[in-house]
Amino acid sequence: MDHQESRLGKEVHTLRNAYGPELVLVDEDGGGETVYRIVHEVEVDGEHYAVLQEVDDREEDAYLFRVGHERVEPVEDETEWEKVAEAIDELLYFDEQ
Repeated sequence: MDHQESRLGKEVHTLRNAYGPELVLVDEDGGGETVYRIVHEVEVDGEHYAVLQEVDDREEDAYLFRVGHERVEPVEDETEWEKVAEAIDELLYFDEQ
């Protein structure tokens, strides 16, 4: 069986290719800017997601965002978050078995 076909998601590099290793997000409510490091990008069920880490945060602090049509929004739905986190784990650790 082809390993790629059985995976939940696929790695993409859309943000990294467009912006480099870091991305600046502007808070629409307050107008403040936050610089994030792009840790991982993945496509799951046709949706693009990114794991971002504030450049000043500890390495273990990272956030999951949905990316689409010039908008980057945090994933707040627990079911969606779990599905994407599982796909990312699978991509990171698939070949270590």
